[in-house]
Amino acid sequence: MKPDEVRALPSWCLRLIVLVEARAAPRLRTVEGLWRRSTRTRPGRMTDFIRAEELLPAADIDAIIHDAPADLIRFQDVAAHVPLPDRPAMAEWLEQFNAGLKEAA
Repeated sequence: MKPDEVRALPSWCLRLIVLVEARAAPRLRTVEGLWRRSTRTRPGRMTDFIRAEELLPAADIDAIIHDAPADLIRFQDVAAHVPLPDRPAMAEWLEQFNAGLKEAA
């Protein structure tokens, strides 16, 4: 994905990018983020680009990085103990994750 393509994404997609990078960050050793490594034209983390371009408010990015990975892990831990036919879908968690975005719009 190119920088112009990221600029064109809706807020809910940008929020998911920040979530994915925040969730993966503790385990990354050889890459910086979804763009792998920084170049002259962009950082290795899309989150850094989103922040620099002010595509999402900095407070929203900080809240996602701070809260969302732990919330997602809790959801997955709880869901793992529910029988498969009754297990909540990931879409339910994502809907709650993006609920704040809808309220702000």
